[in-house]
This record gives sequence, structure tokens and C-alpha cells, in this order.
Amino acid sequence: MDSMILTGLSPLLAYIAAGCAALILLIAVFIGYRALLRAGAGKSVEYPAEEVERKELPSATVVIFSKVDDERLAGTLRQIYAQDYPRFSVVVVCDTTFEHKEDIAERFRTEFPGIHVTFIPSESHNLSRRKLANTIGVKAADGEVLVTTVANIEIPSERWLSGMLAPFADGEVEVALGCSRLDYSEMRSLWRWYREFDDTLAAARWAGEALGGNPYRGDGYNLAFRRDTFFKNKGYAKTINLHYGDDDLFVDEISDGRNTRVVLSPDTILRTEWGDSSSRVWSLDKDRYDFTSRWLPRGPFIKSGMVSAAQWLVTLLSAVAVAAGIICGDIAAAVVGVVPWLALVAVDIATYRRIAARFGALRLWWAVWPFMMARPVVNFFFRMRHRRNSVKNYTWQRHK
Repeated sequence: MDSMILTGLSPLLAYIAAGCAALILLIAVFIGYRALLRAGAGKSVEYPAEEVERKELPSATVVIFSKVDDERLAGTLRQIYAQDYPRFSVVVVCDTTFEHKEDIAERFRTEFPGIHVTFIPSESHNLSRRKLANTIGVKAADGEVLVTTVANIEIPSERWLSGMLAPFADGEVEVALGCSRLDYSEMRSLWRWYREFDDTLAAARWAGEALGGNPYRGDGYNLAFRRDTFFKNKGYAKTINLHYGDDDLFVDEISDGRNTRVVLSPDTILRTEWGDSSSRVWSLDKDRYDFTSRWLPRGPFIKSGMVSAAQWLVTLLSAVAVAAGIICGDIAAAVVGVVPWLALVAVDIATYRRIAARFGALRLWWAVWPFMMARPVVNFFFRMRHRRNSVKNYTWQRHK
């Protein structure tokens, strides 16, 4: 009797499990994947150079936070001074001593006319170095729009600055969100693929939300905003107790669907080079964003969780459907059971490859689905590992 009941239920169980898997995938695609699909295929601001030249664009100041050696800084400055933007100045804020700052200013004065070099005093403890550097840079700037970045970048084109500032031809625009990518070429571990995948997916999430009119995060290494907006917001006053949040929390405060544009093009996506420290920088950045995310809107993180949950639920339900079909000898049921999983893998690969093409990342194939499955697990253990260090993100702890 039990065998007959099991045999009768197995085909029905297979179809029910397959139907549930398909329903979960559809919900995930229409809600969770939406921002990712928008980031991969949606429209961002991409002005050709000739159109930029015809527009009334504001003056700009590039604020560079430098913690690197003089030669690396000089290389970055040469790339910036080669930009085709008509009116811009450069402020370099060095994390160094007054004497070294004077040496840098003297050395660069001839090669880079009009450059302004300043520094963060070494006795400035219990303050965010990045926020302090940007604040000093903004106060020293003379441009209407500020573009914040760091000294160890590679700029892909002479049109980077024009692309980042093109949105400000519209007087209502106050913020332009650009993107930077960590250079993984120095990494030799197989984890480099996963790190690049994780970074790309995270960037696509906030960019896709911003493209949909819900900006909540940006990239401080490639971020533009009006000087007046900075002062109107009282700078970083709301997050002065935190070492970080100078891009995500700050962007969430000053941005909305009306005053913000996303700039994603091959000309404007920067690369940051950290050499042998790339793995450590990836880990630190992930920890910082994970910490500050508690003050950001929950919507994007719920959607991201839906995508992660779909990986496991669809896979498990498809496995149940296939097993039930095999047990009862119903090949059709087993075939139907595997369809939702195949659709999930196809959606994952197609979505990620479009995102990777937009963000200049490696366009993975076979690794996408396993990485999607692994991501929530890796994130969980990452949070457990860094949980005890969260107190270091507050400025009342001395930051080294």
C-alpha cells in the first residue's frame, strides 16, 4: 500500500516541486534581478566628446587623496592633466608630513601648473582620514563641481573627466555616480575570479538601483558632486562618528532620482592598483561596506537576498522534482523538474555576462552559478570573521 501511495504521489510531487521552483525564479527575476538587468542593459549617461564640447559645463576640481609614493602620484597627475575637459583644477591631499608636502608641491609646480598640494596633519587622530582629506580638498577647491578619487588609479581615456561632468550640463543634477574597479592582475590565487565576481555584482546592484531612480551608494574613487551640495549637506557631519561612509552613506544623504545620474562607459570606469595588497584591500572594502550598510535603505539588500535565496530554493526544488520523477519512472516529470534549474543557470550566466561587459570585468561562463550559490555562504562566514573588528569602524577608535 505504501509503495502504491508513493508511486502515485511521486509524479504529482515532481510537478508541484517544479512549479514552485519556476514560481520562485519568476519572482526573483521580476524583483531581485531587476536592478542587475538594468545595470547590464539600462541606459546610463554616455556623452560623446563632440556633444560635451557643445554644452555649457561647469568648472571642476579633481580632489585626489594620496597615500602612495611620489612617482605613482606623478603618473596619475599626468593622466589627469591630459584630460580634454576645458576648465578644471587639481587639489592633492597627501597623508604625510608638512615637510614632505612642501617637497611634493615644489617638485610638481612646474610640470603641473596651478596644482594645489595640501596635507592631513599627522596629529589628526580619531577622525576619518578619507572624510578629512575630502573636506580639506573641497575647501581648497575653486571648481563648481568636485570629482573625488585617489592617487593610485589608471584612467582609461582622456574623456574620463568630460564623461563624469557631462551630466552637470543639466542644472538640476547635483551628483554623478562613476565606478572604479580593483585591478586583480597581481593576484595569483584562484579566489581572484570570485573577488572580481563579487565586486562586479555589488557594483551592478547599486548602479542598477540608481538607474531606476533609487540611488543609495556610490564609489568614492570616482564620484562627482556640486560643491554647494557638499556644504548644504554640512559635509560628512551626519557620519562624523564613522571612519567610512564617505561614498555610500554620503550618496544616500544627498541623492535622489531627480538630482543623480549614473555614468558607466569604457571611458569613465577607473581601475585602482594596489599591487600585492589587492587581496587585503578587497577584504577591507568589503568589511567597510558591510558595516555601513546597516544605515542604508533595506530594499536593495532584500532584493539581493532574494537572488541568493532563489539559487538554493530553485536548485533544491528541482532536485526534488527530478528525484521524484526518477523514483516513479516518469521521465517526463524528471525532465520538467530540471527545466527551472536550467532556466536559473541561463538567467545567471546571461545576466552576469551583460553586467561584466558593462563594468569591464571578466565575462565568466561556468563559474557564474557556483559563485552565485557560494556568495551567501561566503558573506556569512566573512561577517562572522570580521564581527569582532566592527568597533574599529568608529572614529573614537584610533584608525591606523
